[in-house]
Amino acid sequence: MTSARSHIEKTLAEAYRKEIDQEENVWRSLPFFAATLAFQLAALFNMVERLPASGTTLWVEARVLLSLSTVATLIALGYLAASIFPAEFSYIAPEPDLLAYADALDRDEQDATGRGLAPIDAEAVLKAMLARQYAVAADKNRRVNQRRARWRSIAGLATLASVFATIALVVLVVLTYVHRARE
Repeated sequence: MTSARSHIEKTLAEAYRKEIDQEENVWRSLPFFAATLAFQLAALFNMVERLPASGTTLWVEARVLLSLSTVATLIALGYLAASIFPAEFSYIAPEPDLLAYADALDRDEQDATGRGLAPIDAEAVLKAMLARQYAVAADKNRRVNQRRARWRSIAGLATLASVFATIALVVLVVLTYVHRARE
């Protein structure tokens, strides 16, 4: 067995495990989105009743901010849903199949040695087969994870836009009430 083959099998195995672990990162980010959206909804429900008087410039500005916050929140929810939508990951062969294959390779190696045939390096063959499986699965899983990460990033940006619009709306409403109180 060559050291290159041994090294690449280990490298590909690590890449494969990394991509499988990345699937959980999508779920770990959900509490952040949930807390942010809960904050926004609470703020929006409190502000909707206190919008400036209808027909004024401030009312138009408030409606634009409210609309922007709503649209950005819906975009965030859409992309967040897309990022957690079930995707088909690739996996290496099931453990019983791998064990049976390794056992068969060991038997082939012993048979070749016993019959005086060219030696078979069962470990090298197994590592080469695993390296191929790891490479194919890691590549497919990486593409799934990259797509999900891109969608989650867009959801994050839309959430941020919604938060800014909500904060701007809160500031506008509060300043409107402060201005009214001074009159």
